[in-house]
Amino acid sequence: MEPDMLDPSPGARRSQIPRGVQDRFLGEAARRRRAEAALRDCFARWGYREIIPPTFEFYDNLAVGAGPRLRQATYRFFDRHGRTLALRPDFTPQVARIVATKLFDQPMPLRCSYVGSLFRYEEPQAGRQREFTQAGVELVGADTFGADAEIVALSLAALDALGLDGVQINLGQMAFFRALAGHLPDDALAAIRDAIDRKNQARLGAAIAGAGTALDRPRAGLLLRLPGLMGQQEILEEAGHLSAALSAPEPALAALDRLARVYRRLQAYGVAHRVILDLGEVRGMDYYTGITFRGMVSGLGWPVVSGGRYDDLVARFGRPLPAVGFGLSVGRALLALPRGEGPSLAPHLLSHGCDRPDCLALVGELRRRGCHVEVDPLGLDRDGLALAARQKKIPRTLRCDGDAWLLAGAEGERAVTAPELLQLAESWAQPGQDRPS
Repeated sequence: MEPDMLDPSPGARRSQIPRGVQDRFLGEAARRRRAEAALRDCFARWGYREIIPPTFEFYDNLAVGAGPRLRQATYRFFDRHGRTLALRPDFTPQVARIVATKLFDQPMPLRCSYVGSLFRYEEPQAGRQREFTQAGVELVGADTFGADAEIVALSLAALDALGLDGVQINLGQMAFFRALAGHLPDDALAAIRDAIDRKNQARLGAAIAGAGTALDRPRAGLLLRLPGLMGQQEILEEAGHLSAALSAPEPALAALDRLARVYRRLQAYGVAHRVILDLGEVRGMDYYTGITFRGMVSGLGWPVVSGGRYDDLVARFGRPLPAVGFGLSVGRALLALPRGEGPSLAPHLLSHGCDRPDCLALVGELRRRGCHVEVDPLGLDRDGLALAARQKKIPRTLRCDGDAWLLAGAEGERAVTAPELLQLAESWAQPGQDRPS
């Protein structure tokens, strides 16, 4: 029996939370918020505007484009009218719904970004929780190789904004796989995709054999080669040569040409050296129709970012529009970063409590200038204020003494005027300045 299925005492239950969710506080909460802020800033610099969809909505909307595994992992419940609602397991269907029903009259293409929680009922483990934070973008209304390349390049920029090293993008082309095997029955297609994804040649051979006459010899041979078609531009030439032997090679060759154009644009961005072309990259959501990619970080066993093109999804909400995007797991990205203390969470200044209007006005002005000020609510004397500051790692205290203000810190205590204090506060508020960790 799982631990969360036991029946502890009422007092114990009040101190617990369900498996797969976490409390985040103090330094960890600040670390998470800094990462989210860095991603929002990165997305905005590329012209993406944030949207905030609801945390739950009708299940039928959230199930659009989802495969059986994701539908099974979706948290569902009923409202008072008996309608099935669900916690969102993925942002992309929500973006598709919003664009198709509320933003369809906006100039295209649309660039949307988001940061928020997703919920999936999966077995919790390192790098996977039942509630997790995802940040991402969607570029809607542009079916071009330039749009594809922008999304891949932006995914690298987002990982750079978090300070991650050793990032590699595995870039595939679902349209190429569909050209080879898209006509197969669902069970045969799923078996081949799973074997390619696992790069298991024995299982792949058996899955191809199981498809029988539905696969001719050239297609079967090319599918068998997919797990090994990884590298730089030369693998596109090899795949093109093999595709030319197909009975109807045009869709496969067109997909390879599109991927080659994306790669050349990534070369122009200066990031192609961080991209591996992988024609065996066939995992992902069932709605992918073009490029598909994953971002890996050295030392981490799971992808940090994944995305691709999904040209058919928005149409299922009433407006046919091409789209491409990615989602980035904030929690996984943070696992790949060194867990240093980071910037201090302590305020810049601890001020004594005072009823004088000019004292409170001065504290207000310090805060407006970016200074973090904590005001003592306990009526501490000089020594008590100094002790409280040391315990909280606040570098300085402020007291009023008649018409003067007394500022105390590592250099001792001295009288300062209000203009001097405001000038000092501006320097304290500079990132990384005079705020020890």
